[in-house]
Amino acid sequence: MSSLVVLKGRKIFCDSRIVADKFEKKHAYVIRTIQKLKNDFKGDLESPLIREKEDEYRGKKYIYYEMDREFFSHLSMRFKGKKAFKWQKQFIKAFFQMEQALLRQSNLEWKQEREQGKQIRIGLTDEIKTFIDYAISQGSQNAKHYYTTITQMNYKALCLIEANEKIDKNFRNTLDIMDLHNLLSSEQIAKKALMDGVEQKLHYKDIFQLAKQRVLQFADIILIKEIKCLTTNPADELESTRH
Repeated sequence: MSSLVVLKGRKIFCDSRIVADKFEKKHAYVIRTIQKLKNDFKGDLESPLIREKEDEYRGKKYIYYEMDREFFSHLSMRFKGKKAFKWQKQFIKAFFQMEQALLRQSNLEWKQEREQGKQIRIGLTDEIKTFIDYAISQGSQNAKHYYTTITQMNYKALCLIEANEKIDKNFRNTLDIMDLHNLLSSEQIAKKALMDGVEQKLHYKDIFQLAKQRVLQFADIILIKEIKCLTTNPADELESTRH
């Protein structure tokens, strides 16, 4: 498997030089065929991934290509005969095996991240309870809503939900590993802000604004998606029913 395909980052490629060797074609012929295919895909927004590279042999530079499974599939169809069919199956099998290995690794990483996230979530919930007791001591009559408000603040800042979207109880299980990782970081930041605010004996509304500001700054820095900042002040909404 490793002799036919290679994993770079999270992408799987095969090398035009190896393709030429296994299909018993001159590399120059494979290059010309690849370039024709590239022209065929030109302007196609969903075109397969192909990367031009440069290497050196005996003092002379030459180009070669790295291609994903889809591009290889189109390329290999240009090669005829029993031997070509044999190697086409071998390459596709190698891609598949590497994809399965990558998927198993991703699933393991996701499970590990999810377990860590449960502990972080417990820590944040405990700190929100401390913050709620602190807000009540300063006269807040709706402080219990901060559990939901702070949770949604993190989700909205990272563009994981829309402004008025309802959250399913299994919502966190639907996140991919990158979104989950960013959410855990954001919740740690919110937790630290609540701790800092209580320690500094700030007004509870100012503490919430501090947590919100830090979370939004984090979301803006990571630049995952276009940030949709909160257009209303949840702290004001919390107190809108206060008598």
